[in-house]
Amino acid sequence: MQAYISSTLKNQLEANQLGDFDHLWNYRGDWFESPNQGRGGWSGVNRLVLEMPDGGQLGLFLKRQQNYIRRTFLHPFSGVATFSCEYKTISHLQNHGVPVPTLVFFDQKSSTEGAQAILMTEELLGYRSADRVAAEVLLNPAYTRRQKQAVITCAAKAVRSLHEARVQHRALHSKHLLVNMVNPDAPKAVIIDFEKARIKLFPLSRTRRDLATLNRDIGGLSRTTRLYFFKQYLGIEKLGFWSKVLCRLVISRSRKPKRQRQQEVAV
Repeated sequence: MQAYISSTLKNQLEANQLGDFDHLWNYRGDWFESPNQGRGGWSGVNRLVLEMPDGGQLGLFLKRQQNYIRRTFLHPFSGVATFSCEYKTISHLQNHGVPVPTLVFFDQKSSTEGAQAILMTEELLGYRSADRVAAEVLLNPAYTRRQKQAVITCAAKAVRSLHEARVQHRALHSKHLLVNMVNPDAPKAVIIDFEKARIKLFPLSRTRRDLATLNRDIGGLSRTTRLYFFKQYLGIEKLGFWSKVLCRLVISRSRKPKRQRQQEVAV
């Protein structure tokens, strides 16, 4: 797969000696997220600060992994780096207008130590996880009903756009759906972390799994609030026969024990 570097940040990355695979791979700094050990390798995240020509700064998230492999239909034995899958998914979603992090850099290479991959994106300033926003905004009487509805609508539309692009997130926890409340009357939502994402041709499979995960992950919300999210996701004002069936399927899956959900996925 061809390497990628942001055309708008290329010169500045190179000026900061961050414009190629070797410099980024050898970067030394504190881990933003300690490396995960698994899949036969490791994967970790650093936060960088890029000095800009105007004197400002731009936060970047540098994700590096080694021998962190995912088996795919085309590579059932050798597998591919999960960042390779995530890069392709983010590129696909950007082309479909889905709110996702801005890509800065991607590349991968083989070394004597194994398969190595790098994925770098711009930091999302002012964004908070959906569960935090639910607790701090939706359950807060200081916000108006219209502002609360705006939050729910922007989050629901973000998930809808993800599924309209035929992508199933497969791990749509509240920490992966972020909301920006800088302007309470016009909130924005972004979806992150696509290492497990897959193209799914059947809408039911996309909706049922992802909405069930999100419904289960965010606590404290009323039935009315959850129903409003569901209707905004579908783009309808009133539930019909099929939308009621879908709603029951989502609720049913969200209530199932983890082991039973995993068995369904395996099948």
